[in-house]
This record gives sequence, structure tokens and C-alpha cells, in this order.
Amino acid sequence: MDRRGEIQFYDERGKVERTRRSLVASSVPVATYVLIALNVVMFGVEVVSGANPLKPSAESLVKLGADFAPLTVHGEPWRLVTSMFLHFGIVHLAMNMVCLYQARDVELLFGRLGFLAIYFAAGLGGALASELGAPHVGAGASGAVFGVIAAFGMYLIVNRSRLNAAQLARDARWLAMFFVINLAYGFSQPQIDIADHIGGIACGALAALFLAAGARAKQQRIPRAIGVLVVAIGLSAIVLGIAA
Repeated sequence: MDRRGEIQFYDERGKVERTRRSLVASSVPVATYVLIALNVVMFGVEVVSGANPLKPSAESLVKLGADFAPLTVHGEPWRLVTSMFLHFGIVHLAMNMVCLYQARDVELLFGRLGFLAIYFAAGLGGALASELGAPHVGAGASGAVFGVIAAFGMYLIVNRSRLNAAQLARDARWLAMFFVINLAYGFSQPQIDIADHIGGIACGALAALFLAAGARAKQQRIPRAIGVLVVAIGLSAIVLGIAA
């Protein structure tokens, strides 16, 4: 996909089959911008509530809805969602929002509902993966953002035979660099919740595969997106039920 959001599809002989704006009617990633705005607003709420903007305490984020296994598992499952919009300081927020902005084209590929399904499925998956470790306070959009970027990679894999080879190679190199650098850094920093990142990547890729695979993917976009959300919520409930 080029900078204008255009996608070229090729037939078996390598000729352009069609060129069009991305797979949705609008080329403006509204949902992406809304999510960025919500994260920024919630950071403002953190600061107004008294949290340190550079390094807020875990206790201050728990009060606002951060994920903390003893609370999340025992009656407060909504923390899996609210924790996606809280961050451990302005640097944490900025890094996640820059990555989300860079991945805004994913919304144009999967449609707004599909994009939101990927985002929240990956966010839930990342939070649940984090829950499997030792209890700690979890917050941030990292799992969801990593899942969105993984979804872009899955889209390239599913449609590789019909996409421009040069653009495909460039996108693949960008994805490889992104994941290698970020995962390597995550493993080297004990304060980073790498389980959240890996869980988000896995769930984002699986959601994208379900949304993009098959000849009728475009026609079935809405029911498939709803299915992703239903499965993500259902599996989250099962995991929390077992953990309780």
C-alpha cells in the first residue's frame, strides 16, 4: 500500500488487475485517531488525579483501572480493557501512540470494525498473557499496538501473491526490523512486560488471519469482526474463570 492508501492487485501474469483506494470506502483512519485521542485524554486524567506524569506509581494506576491480577480475576474483569488506556508515564504513552499512528493503514485494510476487533482482541490477549506470570500491575496499549502491527504482517502473508513485489519486500523488511528491535529491547529490560507484547502479537495475527483469509473475506467483514470480538471476550471470561 502506498502513502495514499492505494493497493495494487496483480493477476497470475503479473499485470495490474485493479488499483483502488483501500478496502474501505473512507481513506481516513478515524478509529485510529479516536483511540489515540482516548489514550491521550486518559493520560490527562492520570495527571489530574495526581499521578506523576513521568513515572506514576502502580498504586495510582490501579485506582484508575490498571490490570492487577488479584482484582481483575476476582470480580473486576473490566480492568483488562481499561488498562489498555493507561500508561506508565508520558514516554510510555508517546512510544505506543507513535507506533499506533504508524500502523494507521491497518484500519484501511480491515475496515473500522475489523481494526477495532483486532485492537481489542490483541489487547485482551496481551493482558491475559501477562496474567499468567507473577501478579503485577499492567497498563498500556502495547499489546494492542503490537497486535495491530502483527495483523498488517498477516495481511501481507495472506495476500502476498496479489501485491506489488517491491512494496511487499519493503513492508516485510519494516515489519522484521520493528519486531526484532522491539522484542530484543523488551527482553533486555526487566521492567517491560514482554508477555503482553507476545500475547498481543499472537492474538492480532490470528484475528487478522480470520478476517482476511478466503475469497469472501471482504463480503463477510462485519460478521467476521463481530466473531473476533465475541471469541476474544469469551476466551477472556474462560481464562479468568479458570484463574479464579
